[in-house]
Amino acid sequence: MSFVKFANVVLCLCILSPRIHSAEVLPDGVARNAREAVERIEELGGSVRLISRKVKNENAPAKIEVDLRFVKDSFDEEHLGYVRSLKNVVVLRLAGTPVTDEGLARIAELKSLRKLYLEKTAVTDAGLKNLAKLQQLELLNLFQTKISDAGLVELEKLPKLKTLFTGKTAVTENGVASLKKASPQLLVIPDRAKDRKRVQQVLATAKKLLAEAEKDFAATEKDLKELPPKAEQYKKDEEATKKVAEETKRKADELKKKNDEADRRKRDREKSVKDARDKSEKKPEDEKLKTEAEKKQKEFDVANREFDQAAAEYEAARKLADEAKAIADSARQIHSRARNAKKAHEIEERILGGARRRVQRAEIRLASLTKK
Repeated sequence: MSFVKFANVVLCLCILSPRIHSAEVLPDGVARNAREAVERIEELGGSVRLISRKVKNENAPAKIEVDLRFVKDSFDEEHLGYVRSLKNVVVLRLAGTPVTDEGLARIAELKSLRKLYLEKTAVTDAGLKNLAKLQQLELLNLFQTKISDAGLVELEKLPKLKTLFTGKTAVTENGVASLKKASPQLLVIPDRAKDRKRVQQVLATAKKLLAEAEKDFAATEKDLKELPPKAEQYKKDEEATKKVAEETKRKADELKKKNDEADRRKRDREKSVKDARDKSEKKPEDEKLKTEAEKKQKEFDVANREFDQAAAEYEAARKLADEAKAIADSARQIHSRARNAKKAHEIEERILGGARRRVQRAEIRLASLTKK
């Protein structure tokens, strides 16, 4: 069973009254009951759907969406009477239909309505006066209609309106600003002032990125001219500095081992001194213990000096190794730049082109938002 048919069954069982059988032919827009209204809407090519959602109150009437977007050639505003025969319609889609201000007067009776789609219809500012009764309305789509700032004043009477679409209308930036001042909770799409501020920020960022791209491109352009002819020499420099770096690191590693060994001896001697001193202090009259403590102290002093010397030699070797590594890294990098100069230049050229296009798009967009 299709969802539409399922909706019909549920409507029949839950909220619709029994159908009254009669040979009487009713005028357009008139239905004996809700079930007949659904049938008439479907015959026109529209649809009626239940909005499936859990509610706290199980006895509350089902929420209904009516879609008449695809009913055009056969549509007449009197057909809106079928919609009024349904209870708790919360969504009504009329986009692209020949609805006029007179039709809005009929819609105004749907006080449960929360979303109303009127894009690409013939409604005007005068028709918006009819929407004042829709106090539950949260979304209104007026895209590509004949409304202007004058009509927006009428929307200030809708306390729950959260989203409004006004694209391709005569609505101005000042009109949107006035409406939002009266209804701070309202999101208007498009909002030229807000969009302009955002695009200005995008443009500022794009220009900053463009400046960086121009700088990087200039650097690669200079490399492309100067480095490739010297690539062979840079290769030799890289190999030579790499050997020096490896040798100085090897020497530093050896001195580190000596430093670590000297540190171990120093700590051992320090412990021996402490033990000998403790024994001598317990027996101050024992000359042998006193002499042993003095001996251990001299051994510690020697170990301490050896450690200081080993530490100084290692520190000097480590600095030399770091310097040699930095020189070797620099030689490797410049050799790499020489080898890859052309590729790097091509990449930066593409990045620069993209940065320029971003700035151009942002400037065009900003210009369009600045036009009155």
